[in-house]
Amino acid sequence: MVLLVIIEYVVLPQLVGSDNVLRALAGLSPVILGGALCLEILSLCAYSALTAVVLPGSRRPRYFTLLRIDLSDLAVNHVVPGGGTTSAAVRYSLLTRAGVRSQDALSAAMVQVVGANLVLAALFAVGLLTALGEVRVNRYFVTAGVVVLLLLGVSGLVLSILDRHLASVVRAARRLAGWIKVVKPDSAENFVRTMAAETAMFRRDPGRLIRALTLAVSYWIFDAACLWTFVAAFGHVLAPGELLIAYSLGNLVALVPLTPGGLGLVEGVLVPTLVGFGAPDTAAVLGVLSWRIVNFWLPIPVGGLAWLWLRLGPLRRPARQ
Repeated sequence: MVLLVIIEYVVLPQLVGSDNVLRALAGLSPVILGGALCLEILSLCAYSALTAVVLPGSRRPRYFTLLRIDLSDLAVNHVVPGGGTTSAAVRYSLLTRAGVRSQDALSAAMVQVVGANLVLAALFAVGLLTALGEVRVNRYFVTAGVVVLLLLGVSGLVLSILDRHLASVVRAARRLAGWIKVVKPDSAENFVRTMAAETAMFRRDPGRLIRALTLAVSYWIFDAACLWTFVAAFGHVLAPGELLIAYSLGNLVALVPLTPGGLGLVEGVLVPTLVGFGAPDTAAVLGVLSWRIVNFWLPIPVGGLAWLWLRLGPLRRPARQ
């Protein structure tokens, strides 16, 4: 029911008004369009560089191969409802075909997704603190900020417990898995040990942790800058705090697996949030929908071509393990 309501009242009106958005884009300067596209490309490149950093072990595919794998993952995510799970399976298949050990592919994906989302939550908190003196922050933003800070605190506590009391956490995970009957105890133990191993890897190599955090921040910031560029092109300049709050909130809502890539959810949160920050209706709608063309729709054909390139080229046959 929720999915049908979103499609009826959020997604379809966007598709019906797509001609207006395309005409508005055609009227923009080529320099602005090229700059926004470059920012989005930098965002995707930063994510693939993050993939290379979080992959454990010595066997890593070349960077350009990782970039094509991540683009394939993104295309599937934007096509299938709740596509995160299906795209993760496609990504796992391509990584193992490229010679990455299955356990390394799983642990890297787990750490990358969880870590990137925690960085996004931290950016929302930074935006909230930055905007305290710029905009009227209502109780909903304050509540969201408290939830985010609690999430970050719990994550730090979990990592600390994993580092110091691994055996106890493994026993608790196996006991919990046996109680809920959904996950096998061995799978629960593997999950906990994988997270602990990744945490230990970053603890032993602080430089690697710094690179991973820098790339995760760059991934989100370049994409947010692309959104800022489009909104500014249509007549409204967002303050840094406003941008981080609106952008982070929209992408956090997109984590709810209702529509492909948060289609409809992201726009349904971003547009009224920007209007609430003082952006004119036209600038908010055209800016957000233009950004979504570059952020959501364009990676679908590009990712499809990347997948074909991989399967017909370097990953035509599975690599020997």
